[in-house]
Amino acid sequence: MNEARERRMRRAQFTLGAAYVLLAWLSSNAGGYLPAIQLLYAMPMIYGMLGLDRTRLAVLTAFALITHGTALFMLVERDHHLNAPELWAQFAALALVFAWCGFAAGSVLRLRERLAEARRALHDSNEAATDRASRDPLTGAYHHRHLMEVLEREIARAERGGKPLSIARADLDGLGALNQAHGHAAGDIALKRFAQATFSVLRNVDILGRHGGKEFLVIMPDTDLKGSLVAAARLRAAVAREPIPEADGRKHLSCTLGVAEHRKGENTRLVIGRAEAALNYAKAAGRDQVVALDAAGKPLSMEPA
Repeated sequence: MNEARERRMRRAQFTLGAAYVLLAWLSSNAGGYLPAIQLLYAMPMIYGMLGLDRTRLAVLTAFALITHGTALFMLVERDHHLNAPELWAQFAALALVFAWCGFAAGSVLRLRERLAEARRALHDSNEAATDRASRDPLTGAYHHRHLMEVLEREIARAERGGKPLSIARADLDGLGALNQAHGHAAGDIALKRFAQATFSVLRNVDILGRHGGKEFLVIMPDTDLKGSLVAAARLRAAVAREPIPEADGRKHLSCTLGVAEHRKGENTRLVIGRAEAALNYAKAAGRDQVVALDAAGKPLSMEPA
């Protein structure tokens, strides 16, 4: 955006400079119409006040005064009957007008900067409000609806660019037992700690969303199956370091993950279904591990607790 604005200002400065060259030529051949032509000098300057910064406006003002002064000198040299003091008094008045325009331009520029800052603040505020509305207030993970929208966009991007895309379905182990033993407040703490541990190991481009009560979905753009298995194992290890009140002999959280890489032509339902199949396999195998399934439905990778 800054580069585009810079190009616009350069074009405006060139155009206004050309306008002052034309006005100077008209002034040097104006004869009795010189006062009327001098009035036209204000028009490009007013436009410059609205479209140029201080430095460019100062350069444009100096250029206009130099060209106009040169035109007046040529006019006086050619016609000695002209009232030279009156012409130079008009020139001085024009210089004062330009000086006032420069002062006013500073006020316009400050106002424009304040408006731009207000627009940025409003935009940031709207984005922050939208982001808060899209997140689960307990865990900070995205809601299911927003999560599916993001996954659809990432699938479309992966299809267009031929880039890999993987997801992981994560299930927080033993949440029901924890709720029974210590109440739902303890379960909420466990969910918060799970989310915090997950956020601590995810990249900035990864997305964590709540897919159900104790199930989460991690979207990993530009990540193939091998990379996603490594990321899922790192996530499982981070969660395992989180302490919880003792329930059924457990003192730390654990989670089970099913991983799947998006295949060309797959929609959200199919890739999530394959991740769920891997998750179910991991649950049946004893939980607290990471599993991916190959095309034949066999475990491609399994990390036991």
